[in-house]
Amino acid sequence: MLFPNLGQFSLTVSNNILEVYVTGAWDLAMANLLVDEMLPISEEFNNVHWAAIIDCRRWVLSTPESQVKVREGIARNIEKGLRRAAYVVDTNHIKHVQLERTNPQLTDSSPTLQAYERQYFSSYLEALKWLQSEGYTP
Repeated sequence: MLFPNLGQFSLTVSNNILEVYVTGAWDLAMANLLVDEMLPISEEFNNVHWAAIIDCRRWVLSTPESQVKVREGIARNIEKGLRRAAYVVDTNHIKHVQLERTNPQLTDSSPTLQAYERQYFSSYLEALKWLQSEGYTP
């Protein structure tokens, strides 16, 4: 069995939604690239509430160090107005566990952190419908 290719990602903004498409296996270097490229995008929202849809169906898995970096990036995005995140994943339970490790700690009493919500979906259309019901449209 071959080890999957190193991860890749694409970022696209559509109205008040950031679309993130991730593939492959992730290490700390890939996580650093993602977080660095997301910073100017999150700043373009100018602290207006926004959402993200993250398609992880072709993502393989990630190292613990990369999960920490992504969690830090998500926390920074929440400070910059991210309020909803819709993750599209297959039924792989290991992926769900790894994605939960990227979730900022919601025990924090910060009102900004408490306003953030993430949900998991098996289809892109379901994820979009949820975001639309929450007031975010592509």
